[in-house]
Amino acid sequence: MRRARGAAILVTLALVSVAWWAPADDAVDPARKKEAAALFRKAEAAFKKHDYGAAAEGFEQANRIAPHPAALFNAARAYERAGALARAANLCAQYLRDAPENDSRRPKAAGLLAELRPKLGRVTVIAVDAEDITLDGEALELDETYVDPGDHQVAGRFGEQRVKRKVNVVAGSLERVTLEPKKAAAALEETPDPKDAPEADGPPSAESKPSSGLEPTWFYVGVGATVVLAGATVWSGLDTNSARDDFDANPTSDALADGESKQRRTNLLLGGTAVAAVATGVLAAFTNFSGKKATPPPEGVALSLAAGPRSVVLSGQF
Repeated sequence: MRRARGAAILVTLALVSVAWWAPADDAVDPARKKEAAALFRKAEAAFKKHDYGAAAEGFEQANRIAPHPAALFNAARAYERAGALARAANLCAQYLRDAPENDSRRPKAAGLLAELRPKLGRVTVIAVDAEDITLDGEALELDETYVDPGDHQVAGRFGEQRVKRKVNVVAGSLERVTLEPKKAAAALEETPDPKDAPEADGPPSAESKPSSGLEPTWFYVGVGATVVLAGATVWSGLDTNSARDDFDANPTSDALADGESKQRRTNLLLGGTAVAAVATGVLAAFTNFSGKKATPPPEGVALSLAAGPRSVVLSGQF
């Protein structure tokens, strides 16, 4: 089956190269068109020899010299055969963005992108007034860039300031990364050095003794919230796996969208569970488990626990 598909693609490539760049774009110098056509033919030869890496580079180089939908789509297909799935997906997306609506390769490109999307993650960068925005050191070519699952680095420049952010991407997810200039830190000289503080004359007064801690109720509330979130995360993970099985059995766009939605929900629940667990640990450190009545906090001191759609926040006011 795979050899038959490969043969069909080779026939298509051969037909494409016959009339490639004929009088297509008068803005491109004829000598450059000739150079691009030669690279295209060399890439075809490499594809026939199953040297997909060389073929992909040749098609992409030909497209850079004289842009053409055939070179762009063939480069994407060669990268997919070479195992460079993220690059293949990005070139497919670029082809679907730039190719004419009546180009005959559009259905094949859309099908290839639908096949690759569940295996990759996507990153979109929000950076107002930023310059030289890069993802893993490469300039962004699309509004949404496909990447392999794992850690990636986004960077941008605000004037003389270079801002970097690391993002972890999960297969099938879309991560939105916001770049903002760093705010100036408060002047260090305004913060008194503890070494310069005068020593106390005698033992500390009763008023300086620390509070005996929080009521255990806060800790138990945190434990309950963590358990509930953990249970919801397990359920959502099982539901996401079921959606993935449904997509594998019937790979439609609706099934893909449903699976992506459930994956995002699982990621949010997983993050919420982790934050709730950390907040519960913090509460445990300040909880009075001795049974003695806790000293009420001084006037103006408040502690609160709040849950949102993406976070659980422990905050204090002094």
